[in-house]
Amino acid sequence: MGLAHIIKPTNVPILPCSRRPFHRNPSARACRTPSVSVASPLFAVSATMLRLLLLRRPNPLCSSSVALADSPPVQFQRAFASAGDRRRRRGKRPKPPPLDRTQLDLVVSQLPPRFSASDLADALCRLPDPRLCPHLFSWALESHRRRLAGDHAPFLVAIKRLGVARLFSDMDAVASLALALPSLPPTEPHLNTLLYFYAEGRMLSKAVHVYTVMGAAADPSSRPTSATYNLLFTAFLGRDGANSYIHHIHMGTVRMLFRHMVDSGINPDRLALNAMVKGYAQSLHLNDALRVFHQMGPVYGCEPDEHTYSLLVHGLCAQGRTRNARELYDEMRGKGMGPSARACNSIICATAMAGEVRSAVELMWEAALARRTPDLITCRTLLEEMCRRWTVADAVTLLKEMEAEKLVDARMHGDLLLWIEEEFMNSDIENELKFSDRRTGKTDEGAAKDFAIPSFDR
Repeated sequence: MGLAHIIKPTNVPILPCSRRPFHRNPSARACRTPSVSVASPLFAVSATMLRLLLLRRPNPLCSSSVALADSPPVQFQRAFASAGDRRRRRGKRPKPPPLDRTQLDLVVSQLPPRFSASDLADALCRLPDPRLCPHLFSWALESHRRRLAGDHAPFLVAIKRLGVARLFSDMDAVASLALALPSLPPTEPHLNTLLYFYAEGRMLSKAVHVYTVMGAAADPSSRPTSATYNLLFTAFLGRDGANSYIHHIHMGTVRMLFRHMVDSGINPDRLALNAMVKGYAQSLHLNDALRVFHQMGPVYGCEPDEHTYSLLVHGLCAQGRTRNARELYDEMRGKGMGPSARACNSIICATAMAGEVRSAVELMWEAALARRTPDLITCRTLLEEMCRRWTVADAVTLLKEMEAEKLVDARMHGDLLLWIEEEFMNSDIENELKFSDRRTGKTDEGAAKDFAIPSFDR
């Protein structure tokens, strides 16, 4: 039943109002919709749902020519998408099959009567389903705990199998049990493996706890190493899709870890220094990133690589420092290093938006020679600046050349060409290109030759 059949106001004047009928401004009371009583049992929709419906659709009461009774029926939909809706749109994950206990009984029956820790590790490797690893591990600890003292092999096998299968809750249970056993002192490979899978599962608090256990270990061989710090840096700064605020929050922890690394006598390697540059650049602290960049050679004895330059170029372009980004880009190319695709897209967009369209086109062709294909945003930015600062004919010609060089596929070419037609349809050059064949009988190529199209040096 539609909303028009539920609410049928009689002798109600239709007043013009805004799209949002439930306006909270007292001065806009004259534009409110007529009040409807929702206390009647015939009114099957709550006031909150009615408000969401009217906010989602154009209000039929706002029109002076269309009455509410003649409006089409309203479909009751949500005004916003919840997290559950987004998860359902991505596709429901198939439920895992139930556990087969016969496989566990078969592996237990194959164990020798007085099995050792290595025998249990082999049995954990033979399990076809990694979800059975915690059950076999619990059975071994309940019945034969003394046989597992002093050997990390079963723990490492169980943690690796559960971590690879992304069963992080079960892995955390096994890891907590291993750390709680006094007869099993932690070692550096064991704890670094835990750190790696905690970072994969985005369990940062657990990773910090493992680092604390390593720092408090009595054995010097179990203390944190450069690999430990690199794993922690990757855990905090490994998400490329995070925004600058997330990296800004994590940079306090990363800075503290780097200070502990230097104070403990561990010389930072290139991975650690690149992590610091990445954290500073993605949190838009470019001066600190440049300070670490200039200290890499003289202080730490590590020369920057193409990854370091690419991070700085992207960060400087994001902050609007196009000239500094171009200097670093030229320095990197002078050393024979290849920039990343992200750095190429950033420098092309920043140069085009700075008004240097010809330099941006040259950078695009240079990136194409290095097999760095521009993405859709870069192509659209470059074509937009070319249409605004040059002519639409130049943009269309460049788009044809990009399609000929296979920088854009047919679908992207069609989308960009349609966008140019819709965005710059009212320009004189577009009209000239559109009607030149009707007036002079020229083709599109002949019409494009009448415009001064600059030559692009590749």
